[in-house]
Amino acid sequence: MSASLEIARAARRRGLRSKFLATGQAGLMISGEGVTLDAVRVDFAAGAVEQLVMNAGGDRDLLVVEGQGSLVHPGSTATLPLIRGTQPTHLVLVHRAGQTSIYRQPHIDIPPLPDIIQLYETVARAGGMLHPSKVAAIALNTARYDEERARDAIAAVEDETGLPCTDVVRFGADRILDGILDRTLGEASA
Repeated sequence: MSASLEIARAARRRGLRSKFLATGQAGLMISGEGVTLDAVRVDFAAGAVEQLVMNAGGDRDLLVVEGQGSLVHPGSTATLPLIRGTQPTHLVLVHRAGQTSIYRQPHIDIPPLPDIIQLYETVARAGGMLHPSKVAAIALNTARYDEERARDAIAAVEDETGLPCTDVVRFGADRILDGILDRTLGEASA
């Protein structure tokens, strides 16, 4: 949620007509509208998200949909309907710096970030995307680190993945937005 809110805010500061689309309770309380995805029966979740996007997208330059869960978390049922329902042009992967296993599930390892990126892009492609969807950037939660260690972690993720990375709460979302816009402009000129 924080990454999505900050990306939408950065886009508005640049004059883009952006909108944050809430898919969870906290996001809904902040924005005043959206869909609480965990309250929607999973059979209808992709359709609920699609309706949210279709109702919001007509006059916008950028829709930023709040993410939920993870494809690598065995208890998450929200991520796949989000991917199918939004038909995203770009994905932003959110990760907690230094986390190597699922929270409170230390026996479930988190794969390396390049593997997760490949997983998301493959699932998006296999999930009936109307166009290819790529991970454009990584939002890294560095709250547990001091500033120097946070900057080192961000640099390490950029080296590992080749993608722009930052902690949007600490350092702003401009680097993430640049990654989205650079990919958009690159795709438009191709």
